[in-house]
Amino acid sequence: MPTYSYRARDLSGQQVKGLLEAENREAAVERLREQKLFITAIHEARASSITWRTIRQEKIPGRHMAVFCRQFSTMINAGLPVLTSLLILKEQTENRTLRQVIGQVAQDLQKGETLADAFRAHPKLIPDLMVNMVEAGEVGGVLDEVLSRLAVHFEKEHAMREKVRSAMTYPVVVLCVALLAVIFLLTFVLPAFQGILTNLGVEMPFLTKVILGISAFLRTFWYLGLLSITLFAVGVKKSLATERGRTVWDKFTLKAPVLGALTQKVIISRFARTLGTLLKGGVPILQALEVVKRTAGNRVVAEGISKAQVNIRDGGGMAGPLAECGVFPPMVIQMIAIGEETGVLDSLLEKLSDFYDGEVDNMVSRLSSIIEPLMILFLGGIVGFIILAILLPMFKIIGSI
Repeated sequence: MPTYSYRARDLSGQQVKGLLEAENREAAVERLREQKLFITAIHEARASSITWRTIRQEKIPGRHMAVFCRQFSTMINAGLPVLTSLLILKEQTENRTLRQVIGQVAQDLQKGETLADAFRAHPKLIPDLMVNMVEAGEVGGVLDEVLSRLAVHFEKEHAMREKVRSAMTYPVVVLCVALLAVIFLLTFVLPAFQGILTNLGVEMPFLTKVILGISAFLRTFWYLGLLSITLFAVGVKKSLATERGRTVWDKFTLKAPVLGALTQKVIISRFARTLGTLLKGGVPILQALEVVKRTAGNRVVAEGISKAQVNIRDGGGMAGPLAECGVFPPMVIQMIAIGEETGVLDSLLEKLSDFYDGEVDNMVSRLSSIIEPLMILFLGGIVGFIILAILLPMFKIIGSI
């Protein structure tokens, strides 16, 4: 079925444009007239304009989703129709992938689909959280409020992700620099000194022999090192793709020294924020937990949420099953239990989220101040060890003079 590109004006005089599938041009014109649109231009779209799905779609950053939701909420609150708002946002959105999604959603709306169903057609780009919130907002007639809450959620999620990323960037950069420095010393500096020491006939100390042996191995069998690293990376990737491998890794990340505590706080904050946002948006508790389970990012927590869903279906609460998974501290469990009993779970979850956002912020700041000197000592120790191995024969020569 061909696709037609059109420009038209609605009853308020606003310009509308988009794509429409129809059997022929006359059918497309008839459908647009049924929508009470005054057509100014219509023609069959070129293949290049409708094959955007073949383009590699990148994940939409949280900050772009936050801006989109906030602007969408403002337009709807101001009285603009949903379709008109989407077409305006499509023109001014910077992110290419999001712009393409908005265009497709607008087309689906013109075909009579709901906004939630139109978003649901893009599961890899639009999170389940947003789909369920929008669906609840459409049913309750509070779409603008729901989108405003979503904007706050995406802003906080993006801020937390950036904090954790900035804390991890420094040690990764230092480790890469240390690795490059060691490789440079072993493959370029040491061979020159080895030739000098051999010509002088100096007996090598044990430490120097070990370092020279490593240097010779790297220069001769460097490809084995690259092969080992590649095989290790592939093995880890394949292992994490399995259910058992992912579960083992998720348990390790929760129990790892220092970083385990940070991971736990991030998980609790995300859990509380996502579930609180969904409940405030009017999403039923079981449906909300299903969304949270898929976005938890940890199999241990997901299993706890699954048990909580079963317990709720049987007439119980979710505090007990969540306590059994061992991730949530007693304070969190108590607040969830109180929220379930008093009916203010969404408000308490928001407070928990704000509290753990602050905890993550403080911990990231402390980690940054601790990791920096430790990494400098680590890098200095490795370089110093190699330099000492080089200087020991020199000291021996000086001592024999």
